[in-house]
Amino acid sequence: MTLPAILSMLLGFSAVCYLLLGVRVIGGIRESGSTPLGLAFVVIGLWVLGGSIEHIANSYVAFSVGRMGHWVGTALIPLTLLICFRQYTGTQTSRLTIAALVVIPVCSIAIAATNYWHELMWLSPFVNDAGAYLTRPIQWGFWFRFVHAPFGYLIVGASLLTLLLHSSAVAPAHRRGLFFLAASSFAPIVACAAYDLGFVAETISPVPLVFAAMLPIYAWLVFGERIIEFSPLAYETVFQNMQDPVIVVDDQQRIIGLNHGAEELLNVSEHDALRESLESVFGSDAREVYLALESGKPQKMLTNTGRFLHLQVTPISTNKAVARTGRVLMFRDVSDVERAQNEVQNSEKLLRTLIDHSVNGIIRLRWSEDDSGHGELRCIFANSAANNFLNVDSDALLSCRGADIFAKATSGMDSEESNDLQRQFQLAAGENEALDIESRVAAGGANQWLRIIMEPVGDDLAVTLVDITDRKAKELQMESIASSDPLTSVLNRRGFERDAARRLTDSDDDATGALLFIDLNDFKLINDSFGHEVGDQLLTIAARRLKLGLRSCDIIGRPGGDEFVALVPDVTADVAEKLAKRLTTSLEMPYLIGAESLMCAASIGLALYPEHANTLTGLMRAADQAMYRAKARCRGAASIKRTDLFEKAV
Repeated sequence: MTLPAILSMLLGFSAVCYLLLGVRVIGGIRESGSTPLGLAFVVIGLWVLGGSIEHIANSYVAFSVGRMGHWVGTALIPLTLLICFRQYTGTQTSRLTIAALVVIPVCSIAIAATNYWHELMWLSPFVNDAGAYLTRPIQWGFWFRFVHAPFGYLIVGASLLTLLLHSSAVAPAHRRGLFFLAASSFAPIVACAAYDLGFVAETISPVPLVFAAMLPIYAWLVFGERIIEFSPLAYETVFQNMQDPVIVVDDQQRIIGLNHGAEELLNVSEHDALRESLESVFGSDAREVYLALESGKPQKMLTNTGRFLHLQVTPISTNKAVARTGRVLMFRDVSDVERAQNEVQNSEKLLRTLIDHSVNGIIRLRWSEDDSGHGELRCIFANSAANNFLNVDSDALLSCRGADIFAKATSGMDSEESNDLQRQFQLAAGENEALDIESRVAAGGANQWLRIIMEPVGDDLAVTLVDITDRKAKELQMESIASSDPLTSVLNRRGFERDAARRLTDSDDDATGALLFIDLNDFKLINDSFGHEVGDQLLTIAARRLKLGLRSCDIIGRPGGDEFVALVPDVTADVAEKLAKRLTTSLEMPYLIGAESLMCAASIGLALYPEHANTLTGLMRAADQAMYRAKARCRGAASIKRTDLFEKAV
């Protein structure tokens, strides 16, 4: 048996496996991305089947039929990957968008099928001097070079970029499999690029062979990693499914966001409550809400329905260099704990029955005299949850000093934070006052967050330990989403000011650096002429060029509109000027968006620190003024040099 026959049989078997795999994915569990992924496997199967026919074809007609598998694959695979990865990251592609994107692939398939009569896809000859059919043409045609190939590679790049930039929308349990899927696509992409650029033999098509070799990996991803069972985990889903009511207000105490739990608490829809003042929604009866906002201290309130709620107010940003723009009000229902603490005074037996089965840790402290005659708190009761939270054996807390218990409750914090919380405990206990704090406990190499609520109960003190680890993780995720620009994935104004101010504050006294203020000159004209979708794509490309032109340690932000700003630490004035001029050149290059090639140069203002300012506000003001001087110099000019687009602060 000849080598071509063996390869044909191998490819034919792989093609059948891919077709069965595609049918299995499409007909299996309907999850995000499963349908386009299944279609991708079907198309790969047709591609590999075409390669099998190419190896044994003994006529040009049969060879052309096999070769159509290549064109069907290169036309449709990029589009199916884009739709698949967008669904994985929680974004649905509209039918209108799919219809627009499928135009070029359909045209490419039709042009490839009729290439013999017009040679728009590839040029003759179709056989070499030895009479063998050419799987890779000696020269490509107009449509391939300027439409088919650029479109395909652009869509593949957009697919991978979508996955990498929005991978946080995929649940962490599934993220590894998704990255494996993205990585496994590089081998076929490289093989296809080598084929297009002429780095392989003219009579061998390597892509079907690569797909045949990748078949076990794709099968493992489907059946081992179960990539068809992915589900997007977006910010709105996390926020709305929190059981505790959450209300977000701005600095004028107007509601700017609330979840379903808050809608039930206030008996109002989110649509009716947005931009309304807290007073108009809560009325004048919720005194604890206003006390919490004024003092920043936790409060306990009783609702009209008899529910006891603990209210915690948290600033959205805790960076002192950045003005706080809002606060988060989180309500936790502690009615069960409150009722249990009231019944403690009447029945110790009822206390043990109720509290021993509570998911919250309950500790009761009582004053006693130590050996020197001084009063000290000792534990007289602790349920199993409290022992578990503090990582001690059952009943190990009994008779422990209150100070020792608080030391265990703050074991995951640094010494300064731990000592501060212990001082708060001693002060509140000495004055018989309530205390509501949050602490970290070291638990098996990780930190567990606890909310510690201490309240006087007669002559004793009742301490409730509530696990808030999940809530803390959600708060961090919400803060991360709130500080980034959803369009360009760089920092928004608040996130940039926070990170840049922190970087300047932590810098050495003799540190140097620069701040760049960048404005896209003709963006408004392009946005008005071609529409917001094209404008959004242009901003995304500009942000990508800034990331490529800057270092990973540099901080990039988009304050708004067509403006970007970048903090470049630890560079000299000469290096900063060269960097700014290089960015000017990069942003001046044409923006290829769809069929349009758009020009949108950028004016850049440069401010150095500490030469021009040593604060973030001063640097931004100096760089902004320099940028406007550059912009004014170019406005209305018939001929603009690249040096005209750059200006240094004075």
